[in-house]
Amino acid sequence: MAAGILTWEILAPDGELLSEAVDRYRRRHPWLTATVITYLSAHLLRVVPRHVDPLHRLASLGR
Repeated sequence: MAAGILTWEILAPDGELLSEAVDRYRRRHPWLTATVITYLSAHLLRVVPRHVDPLHRLASLGR
């Protein structure tokens, strides 16, 4: 995953870095953007218990 992100950051067109995209989203939807980033961070850090984690449950459907 890190290699993909790094590759995008190196090869992205002007104005299309991940952080620049977040800047655009924050201007339009500040609370939604902050909520999504906070949730994804909690998911990646495994702070959200699996049985209530929507992303984990969604991924489990395909198994």
